[in-house]
Amino acid sequence: MSKEMMTNRIKKIGNKRNFMLESQAKEMNENNKIVILVSKTDKGIENIDLILEPNKFEELSSKVRLSYEEYIDVINDLVEAEEAEWDELRMKDQVNITRDAIIQATILKYAQNEYGIDKNKYSGISINYDKRFDEEGRFLGEATTVTLTAIALMEVKIK
Repeated sequence: MSKEMMTNRIKKIGNKRNFMLESQAKEMNENNKIVILVSKTDKGIENIDLILEPNKFEELSSKVRLSYEEYIDVINDLVEAEEAEWDELRMKDQVNITRDAIIQATILKYAQNEYGIDKNKYSGISINYDKRFDEEGRFLGEATTVTLTAIALMEVKIK
């Protein structure tokens, strides 16, 4: 096949579409909740994802804030959990761990107020970040996902 025929064929087909990016961007724009709740249950394990999109971060911070006492509790819990390894952590790791704990606590406070979710009913809590892009593939920021896990058979509770 000649180069000219190949070029003409590509023009007919058009640019390759990235449906994942398009769907992700559309979902972000249509969402009117500050934190999206996605619940899944599989084989007795319940997972609740609380997703904060990058374009909703400011809205969350103006709607929900930790009180001084809540903030101190988050820092104290963090210090207790990380005490053994704290001196080995790089400053960057210390900053990231502290940031994650504050963001997680704020999202959980919002979820309690908005959805009535009690974090103490869940045996596991984790935080993750996922990159978000617009339809053209430009980086928009990171979505923050706090995942709560409950195993129905165990009835495990955190403090």
